[in-house]
Amino acid sequence: MNPQRRTALVSVVAACVLIALKLVTGLATGSLGFLSEAVHSGTDLVAALLTLFAVGVAVRPADRAHPYGHGKAEHLVALAEAAILVAVSLFLAYKAGSHLAGATEPDVDATWWALVVIGVVILIDASRTVVSLRAGRRYDSPALLANALHFGSDLAGSTAVLAGLLLARAGYPEGDSLAALFVALLVLLAAGRLMRLNIDVLMDRVPAEAEATARRAIEGLSPPVQLRRLRMRQAAGRHFADVVIGVPPGAAVAQGHAAADAVEAAVQDALPESDVVVHVEPLDEAALRE
Repeated sequence: MNPQRRTALVSVVAACVLIALKLVTGLATGSLGFLSEAVHSGTDLVAALLTLFAVGVAVRPADRAHPYGHGKAEHLVALAEAAILVAVSLFLAYKAGSHLAGATEPDVDATWWALVVIGVVILIDASRTVVSLRAGRRYDSPALLANALHFGSDLAGSTAVLAGLLLARAGYPEGDSLAALFVALLVLLAAGRLMRLNIDVLMDRVPAEAEATARRAIEGLSPPVQLRRLRMRQAAGRHFADVVIGVPPGAAVAQGHAAADAVEAAVQDALPESDVVVHVEPLDEAALRE
């Protein structure tokens, strides 16, 4: 099985376990924080399933209908995940706000075993955050990195639920509602960041750091070439470069081809697995006089 798909499958299993733990405990104790985290984990399950699908699509080789590959599937899924997070966070904020405003009276039974359950949940959240983060960095996968960010917010939310239960156990049941409100705010922050990052990719925003790296690689060639245009975009961690260079008008075809090969090799050395297209044009008279 593809390592990325295996990581996504582990996320699906972990999400199912966490939903069951949080939902049962929340219903048994009346904890809004636990129920909110159960809903949050429900979005994890949706996100993990979407990621499993997206990673399978994104790794498909380019074909006639998709000459640039299928990498943007991951970014579409990450954007869909962000939209789900916004909807869930608004629901959580409404429920927590109604408790804090006194519209409904919180009734939380913060038993010792509920504290044990949230401790187990925190350990699971921490482990899957680390696993997704390492896999996302290793394979430069936006969907897996999005999952790592999502799971990290789960870890913070679970910690807040623990604090809320401790407050409820100490005689302050409003602490549980505050924890639920904190979870909603975490979800909103995560959703905003995911939307910004993935919209940039889907709109072909220039990856500034990668562009600067490619430009330095081309300008460092010997013999030098005239860089007339450099356009870049990215998808699923892979960079696509469109380069136009100038060569002396009297240069033979072989020389122009060699210059293009040198540019392509330089960019691919600087940005591994990048897709580089080089177009060669004759230098103009002004450039020749310089």
